Amino acid sequence: MKNPLVSVIVPNYNHARYLEQRLDTVFNQTYQNFEVIILDDKSTDNSLEVIQRYKDNSHLSQIVVNEQNTGSPFKQWDKGINLAKGELIWIAESDDYNELTFLEELITEWGKHKDVVVAFSQYVLFTDDWASKSKEHSAQCFNGIRYIKQRMLRGNQIKNASGVLFKKNIYEQISKEYISYKSAGDYLMWVMILRFGNVIKVNKNLSYFRQTISSVTSSNKRSGTTACEDKKVHDYIEKEYSLNWWQKRVAYALKLEYINTFQVADEVVRMEIESVWNKDKYHWKPNSFLLWMIGSLERHLNILL
Repeated sequence: MKNPLVSVIVPNYNHARYLEQRLDTVFNQTYQNFEVIILDDKSTDNSLEVIQRYKDNSHLSQIVVNEQNTGSPFKQWDKGINLAKGELIWIAESDDYNELTFLEELITEWGKHKDVVVAFSQYVLFTDDWASKSKEHSAQCFNGIRYIKQRMLRGNQIKNASGVLFKKNIYEQISKEYISYKSAGDYLMWVMILRFGNVIKVNKNLSYFRQTISSVTSSNKRSGTTACEDKKVHDYIEKEYSLNWWQKRVAYALKLEYINTFQVADEVVRMEIESVWNKDKYHWKPNSFLLWMIGSLERHLNILL
């Protein structure tokens, strides 16, 4: 692709206090071949007042305001993508923001490789009081199916949608089952898209992923929704792909270790999660040191084990 049109979907619900920062870091990107589609899911705050400030921007393609709240971010994603004219899609979540070079850097890296269907950047996890940055290093390109088996099987490695570009024509070929999910819909969607080509990870902090106690992400973890839906995606991968002994067991162990870090609502939710995941499924549990060694080797050698 040379100078592809990017369709930027901004799905919003009651994020008026973050919208100016969000929209400013979209409209002021250094890469300027893009259109913006703003979707409001019947906000009850002053979101529409903020959105109207941008109505005359030349990049703005559409503002769509729902008459009723859908209660589903993934329904909004699908609506926006269906309206999009671009070759590439960027879901710019309304409570996140990005570096102004985000599009430029991902598209530049995309142009260096063939058969790419997804590119994503490293992200900064932050609240109003703290931020957790990752060490930056060179970009990597992986075969999509290999990435599914050796990374996505262990959990969603593309956690921040605001840091991702993907091809619209590939999206049009996948099942829309992900729309029925409350939490892990993005995880399932990435897995379905990745089977069609290569994935690029730009190991630079170009996206900022906001975390609050009241966020949908936090609420879904506390209720057990994320853990239970992640299991459905895990089972989907095991069913669709031929996996070896090592991949199955290491992935399961790493996933269980991650889920055990969730702050859930109560012990009933914890018991439900343990039942769904059947923690003794493989009768094999590597110790924490081995899991740490696997992760450390992969990070430092830039390889997939």
